[in-house]
Amino acid sequence: MATDANTRSSRPPMPSREGAAEALALAEQAQVAVASLTPGPAYGVKLSLALAGVYLSHLLPEPWDMVGFVLMYVVMVTVIAVQFRSSGVRHRVQPGMKRGMLGAAVLAFVVYLAALYLDDHQGMPWIWAPAGLLVGGGILVHDRKTRKKGIAAS
Repeated sequence: MATDANTRSSRPPMPSREGAAEALALAEQAQVAVASLTPGPAYGVKLSLALAGVYLSHLLPEPWDMVGFVLMYVVMVTVIAVQFRSSGVRHRVQPGMKRGMLGAAVLAFVVYLAALYLDDHQGMPWIWAPAGLLVGGGILVHDRKTRKKGIAAS
């Protein structure tokens, strides 16, 4: 019986109803604060379109292709900078997301090199359209997949 009394006294006391309600309210406030820092669904779409635009800029005639290429990179960096400025903090990158981001970067680089080879050596300039759609769509799918893995933001 002496051991039973010792185990009861070593347990932490149960929180009161008021304390539990207060903790729940704080948790809900923290979840709303985190949700305000995450990028909206339009962020991934804008970024995917800008990246697809980089690939599609290769379809422009000779002097304009470089202008389009630079313009699309400026748009892409602007989308990222506006998101960074609106949230005020950098988004934390989880270890699982790092692998996904590396995979997306490798996909974009390999598709770019393949499209560049096919355009220059095989005479297939139309290849930039499916390459841009493939990379833009891949980034969009990757963005949606990583959003579903985290805590629901609502």
